[in-house]
Amino acid sequence: MEMGLVSVDACAEFVEGVASRDVPLDEDGCVWVRIFRPQDPQGADTMPKAVVLYAHGGAYTIGQPHWYPFHAFCSTACKTSHSIWVSLSYRLAPTHRLPAAYDDGSLALNWLRAQALHQHTNSSDPWLSREHADFSNCFLAGESAGANIMLKVAMDAASSDLTPMYIKGLLLLQPGFHSEEKRASAFNEKTEERYNNALPIGETLDYAPVNPVHHMAPPLTPLSAYPHIFINAAETDFRYDMTIRFYDMIKDFCPNVQLSISRGKGHWFHLGEPHCIEAQDLQAEMARFIYKCTFA
Repeated sequence: MEMGLVSVDACAEFVEGVASRDVPLDEDGCVWVRIFRPQDPQGADTMPKAVVLYAHGGAYTIGQPHWYPFHAFCSTACKTSHSIWVSLSYRLAPTHRLPAAYDDGSLALNWLRAQALHQHTNSSDPWLSREHADFSNCFLAGESAGANIMLKVAMDAASSDLTPMYIKGLLLLQPGFHSEEKRASAFNEKTEERYNNALPIGETLDYAPVNPVHHMAPPLTPLSAYPHIFINAAETDFRYDMTIRFYDMIKDFCPNVQLSISRGKGHWFHLGEPHCIEAQDLQAEMARFIYKCTFA
């Protein structure tokens, strides 16, 4: 599915209940984020909101937060869940092969932690000040390759002290799990080319961050550090079986794992058909998950 021909500028003014702005994370601007902030209802008290770090999909080779499907998805999620969404622009292959995207995910997480620390000196990003952002309720989210990025970031950070930031949960939408076993039956020519350009030289589709359910991959037990995990699987996605296997592997040692199955839908349906009932249901499920985890 090819997307992204239309880009959307950030707008610091509220438009349909959401404002957005772009912030660079490194000196040369290769890594940056688009922050989405929801508007409080008129007359309501301003309360700090949960913060969601999100990585878009695109086989590690395409996509940007300003591409319309990703911008629209985050804007809707921000409004529906009434939380702050931070959409990551990470370095793309083939110019930057993996693990560059995973490194950029960790960079963004550490940047958010720095903002949490800066709250105490009133020097954080103005949209992530203590007035707006509740860093005790943070989430990592992504779809497809973006879900793999956030999963790797979560695994790497599981034993880290991120105080005063606390990751309450993960939202993994149609993870981009692949395997050498399924390469011939599942890949078309374009997908084959993208992954050949994205994988580290000498690695196969059984590279652990791409195939975390492979028998040689590191144990998934570090995920037990996260109180809540939301997994969405699209029923007609060829990755469906691997996603269900991942769910089965972690459900016994992770405290609360929620599996959402979008019946009759394929990979990235929530981006390609954002107004379909299933996409709206997914947005509502995500909002309920964030609310439940925040106030549990």
